[in-house]
Amino acid sequence: MPAPYSDDLRQKAIEAVQRGDRKTHVSRMLNISRNTLDLWIKRAEQQGEYGAIRNY
Repeated sequence: MPAPYSDDLRQKAIEAVQRGDRKTHVSRMLNISRNTLDLWIKRAEQQGEYGAIRNY
């Protein structure tokens, strides 16, 4: 099973989108999928956090 993305990478990606960078540009720059970025942003808005789910 692959390891989850680091919390630092998630934070950088979300902050970049909040600064006004395009999601497509951020996902390409950080080498993550656009869908993954959308899920992180959605989770941050709904739950107030974006960290990886642990101990499930």
